[in-house]
Amino acid sequence: MLEYLVLPIKRLTDFRGRSRRREYWPFTFALFCFYVLLALAANVAFPLAEGSEGTRLFDGLPPMSEGANNILLYLGGALFLFFGWVHLALAIRRLHDLGKSGWWYLIILIPYIGTIIWYVQDGQPYENRFGPDPKGREDVPGELKLKRQSDGIPLPAARVNRD
Repeated sequence: MLEYLVLPIKRLTDFRGRSRRREYWPFTFALFCFYVLLALAANVAFPLAEGSEGTRLFDGLPPMSEGANNILLYLGGALFLFFGWVHLALAIRRLHDLGKSGWWYLIILIPYIGTIIWYVQDGQPYENRFGPDPKGREDVPGELKLKRQSDGIPLPAARVNRD
């Protein structure tokens, strides 16, 4: 399991190829947990003094001290840039496993569509245009292979322009 947390970091500049769900979800979950733990650790290390207002990151969260806010801003911001880049490369490889271009990553701007529907799906079996199957499935079974014109199936006729 630890290898799936380290592998995306090793491939941080690799935007080609494919990544399985087994590589995507443990890293994504660990990244989320890391940021939650960083926020909790910042609050414990720099508690809010009694009677002070503090700052709120969001309306629903309790106020934070200035020191905790600075930890999240500077340390968390630098880590967010690094791990954000790693996660971007991983997400694009995951989309390649589904047979989609990396540009489809922009669909995450529409809530729930990209993350929930696509990243949970199994990747395309066998090799696709982005590389070999990371599950190791090598050849398409005979009944799934596309038939060629030499198999007796004619190709569709070209459209004829009539004036």
